[in-house]
Amino acid sequence: MKSSITLGVVALLAAAWLAPAAQAQEQPSFNTKITSPQALELVNMLKGGGYVIFFRHGSTPDYREPKVEDYADCPRQRNLNSIGRYQAFLIGEGFRNLGIPVGEVLSSPYCRCVDTARIAFGRATVAEELRDGNKDSAMLRARFSDKPPAGTNRILVGHGGGGGMLGEEFLREAEAMVVRPLGDGKFELIARVRSEQWAQFEERNRLPPPGAPRAQ
Repeated sequence: MKSSITLGVVALLAAAWLAPAAQAQEQPSFNTKITSPQALELVNMLKGGGYVIFFRHGSTPDYREPKVEDYADCPRQRNLNSIGRYQAFLIGEGFRNLGIPVGEVLSSPYCRCVDTARIAFGRATVAEELRDGNKDSAMLRARFSDKPPAGTNRILVGHGGGGGMLGEEFLREAEAMVVRPLGDGKFELIARVRSEQWAQFEERNRLPPPGAPRAQ
């Protein structure tokens, strides 16, 4: 009974997320400071590879964790809740169905970040420079500015401010920032994308059903 109730809650939450996305499905960003490409253009760009996609970890319970001394000690950290795990699943499903190529997957050592990466992409390599509080280091900047191998996109999973790399932007949980790396420590912010929008970009979710009435 408990598991069926949990699945019902997740389904209701998913429906609530997808409803507003369907009204504005062509625009992947709510941020007016970034000129974002339209949804289909963004997907086609990413399918060609060459971008960095930074994710904030998925949803977590609302409390402040104690200082983390051991990143492998997950029980003492603020971890993903059922919503966060579902968000990560949606991200991974969207990438696979859209055919967006994924190369290296790097994560902050916090368990909520590693779990987000593993659920979404099936793997994660811990990168200390992505941990919370590590701001604007040379290695972190290189993760954003260095171009990934041809035909792939680099995935980074970390925390809301991206270690200062996102300027004034602060991501919601499970939200992504698409970045165009320019080399020599430089990069360009392209678009912000919510977790459910990756699936919303798929034709089966984006296009109206055959024969659907259209407004004149």
